[in-house]
Amino acid sequence: MRKIISIVILLAVVGGVFALGSLRRGADQKPVLSVADEVALTVNAILPARQEIIRLVQAPGETEATLEVEISSEIVAKIEEMPVVEGSKVQRGDLLCRLDDDNLVAEVESGEARVRRLEAAVVDAEADVERAERDYRRQVRLSEVDATSDKERLDYITALKKANAVLDMRKQEIVEAQAYLRRVKEDLKRTVIESPIDGVISKLDAKIGEVVVTGTMNNPGTVIMTISDMSSMQVRARVDEVDIPLVKSGQKARIYLQSDQQSAIPAKVIRVASKSTKELGRDVVTFETLLEVMDGDRRILPGMTANVEIEVAQQSDAITIPVEAVVHRMRKELPEAVVNEFDKRQENLDLSERAKAAQYIKVAYVIEDEVARVRLIQPGIADTRLVQIEDGIGMNDTVIAGPYRSLDQLKDGRKVTMPDDEKAKLAEARKKQEQKTDDNSQEPKVAGGAGDSADPAASGQLSAASGS
Repeated sequence: MRKIISIVILLAVVGGVFALGSLRRGADQKPVLSVADEVALTVNAILPARQEIIRLVQAPGETEATLEVEISSEIVAKIEEMPVVEGSKVQRGDLLCRLDDDNLVAEVESGEARVRRLEAAVVDAEADVERAERDYRRQVRLSEVDATSDKERLDYITALKKANAVLDMRKQEIVEAQAYLRRVKEDLKRTVIESPIDGVISKLDAKIGEVVVTGTMNNPGTVIMTISDMSSMQVRARVDEVDIPLVKSGQKARIYLQSDQQSAIPAKVIRVASKSTKELGRDVVTFETLLEVMDGDRRILPGMTANVEIEVAQQSDAITIPVEAVVHRMRKELPEAVVNEFDKRQENLDLSERAKAAQYIKVAYVIEDEVARVRLIQPGIADTRLVQIEDGIGMNDTVIAGPYRSLDQLKDGRKVTMPDDEKAKLAEARKKQEQKTDDNSQEPKVAGGAGDSADPAASGQLSAASGS
């Protein structure tokens, strides 16, 4: 009996302890019964900066000349002369190569002789027609006095028709011969290949003595050389299907060559393909995008590998924080007020309860009285380092930006701390920020805000070792 009473008393004591542990104070929602003080989490903090932010779309590509011509032969012949080499500068009308023309010269002479022979045959046929007409007229006069028979008169009519037919045939033959002669003369002119544009011989595929052939349905023919107009260059980039809706003609861009990743070359989007391409053996879908190089940089040569950055969105006076300060939290990890506000923003979306439960919400944490407070944010455009905050964070807030281990452990109401030297830096940064705001209000200036981040201290970016 005494043992049973002892067990009941022990259970009552344990239950009372748990009951007290579940009770929380109204002010800070901390347990009434606290076995140990909460360990403050050491964090990094920054002040939001007002500056320009540009959203970029990055893509790989290759450089090429805007105007590039492949030189091929229109006849089958052997190359006899080629006064240019790869890298030679040429102007429109300069000789590129000369083909063997012996056979064509002979064909021209033969064609001219045939035309002269047929011209003589036409004269002979005209004489036959004249004689046949004369004989026919005599037969008509004789028939009027019954001096000839109908059979003879009909024979002369037939002879006249035959003479006219022979004359027409000779005329058609001379037209055919003249057409053949013109074609042979054109082929003879094609043995001399001249440059159609000003440019540089960027690629030489043939040599003296090689027989070049014309293209057919199954054979593309011989490409003798390629001429590139180096005064105007472009980049043929491959933009991922996720980013292509943001890319438009006329947008500014920057090009970085593999040989110099630090120097940006200005460019502009001139065309976006309307149909995607897919490399063989890969599932990546891209859209071909052409960018015009705005600066005649002599370092750019056809066929170079390049990376492009396209400016698809820009905000000149935006409140920005580092991208690492934006964290994703599940609904159950956030206070009810934050979740309700998030649901209010999504009133127009028809989502099931299951879909809502699976959502991650973008939030940021600020420091208020040495305690982390969660803020529902509305992010805007972002680049690789910064993100624009359209709602949820103000210029006077102190935003927790790291380290990653601390951000992962952060919850609303968690006690946080910063080393004394970092607190001093934060206070100094806030003082400079307030001073700059006062100066801007006294001396109006053109809106832009990009200069607000010129002073590293004014940006309020601080670092502290993690104490977790």
